[in-house]
Amino acid sequence: MIGKVRIQGFRGLNVNTELKRVNIVAGENGTGKTSFLEALFLSTLFQSDMTDIDINNSFIYAMASRGDIISAFSTLSDSDVTLDNNTVTFKKKGPYNLEVYVNNEKTVEVVATRVSISMEGLSGPISLPTVRAINRVNNGYSPLYISTFFDNSGNPERIFSVARRKNRGIKSRFEILQDEYGVFKLYYDSLPAYVIGRGILKREMIRFGLDASNLLLIDEVEDSLHPDLVMQVLNDIKQSNTQTMLTTHVNEVIKMASKIFNDTEATVIYLAKRGYKTYRLSEITEFEEPLSWLGYV
Repeated sequence: MIGKVRIQGFRGLNVNTELKRVNIVAGENGTGKTSFLEALFLSTLFQSDMTDIDINNSFIYAMASRGDIISAFSTLSDSDVTLDNNTVTFKKKGPYNLEVYVNNEKTVEVVATRVSISMEGLSGPISLPTVRAINRVNNGYSPLYISTFFDNSGNPERIFSVARRKNRGIKSRFEILQDEYGVFKLYYDSLPAYVIGRGILKREMIRFGLDASNLLLIDEVEDSLHPDLVMQVLNDIKQSNTQTMLTTHVNEVIKMASKIFNDTEATVIYLAKRGYKTYRLSEITEFEEPLSWLGYV
């Protein structure tokens, strides 16, 4: 479990705080909540034992979670992310060239290249980042990221397949099957995953992620979930040993969390444009005002 994180300059974010098993990242739009998750995901991704192909696919998925892959990639800048005693350094060598170092040792290089793709709704040549391994480092991280774009075309299959390849023995109600057109799709209890509803799909992917990873990152946990499902998700997290980072815009999510977790299990990291502050969960729930009161740090 990661005990401390220091982020210096990642998408303009600067945070130095201790972490707990459950970490709730709150704040207004544009304060860096997604950047916080992305910094942890990429830093652990490049220290994982995933295959080179899975690292590449996971990197593209993370960039796509901001909407436009190439724009998200090109706006990464020089920065450092330290997780306990391991520092990941991102160095830009050009608009579409990124080098990644782990403890000052060059690990991978990411370069945008022209590739031809053929997938649902998109075909033809396109520029995509390509991760090239230089000297792989495995520090035991096994991250899984559920972004707000988790159900976009191909993403459920990508998330499931990457995690399943590392954990073939895990029981799951998900499976990859061929549809009537010969296309491999994600199915849930023999139903196409896309027809079970976005909220149910998200809840079940979170449940799978808690079993298949040791670091689960969930952006906007309340998105698409009925409050009852949010409570189910929080209870699932409670029963798990997986370290979890989740973002929220909603004060009620923190109030729900206060009914499930205690101060030894969970913490709240509030991000504001003027800085950040880490709170005990019990400190937050004493207030009835909306989250904006926390901005005065």
